[in-house]
Amino acid sequence: MNADFKITNAKQYEETMIAIFEMQEQEDPLTDEQLADMEIMLREAQRYEDEEL
Repeated sequence: MNADFKITNAKQYEETMIAIFEMQEQEDPLTDEQLADMEIMLREAQRYEDEEL
């Protein structure tokens, strides 16, 4: 995932939160790349919450 990932609307925020949930619920352990992607998504979701919600 690109570090420049940005959430710009509510639909994108919702899709990101669903993707994070699905990653957390998978049975196989997450790879380092998946963990890094999740960190980027969580950071951006928090930024969107702080600024937009």
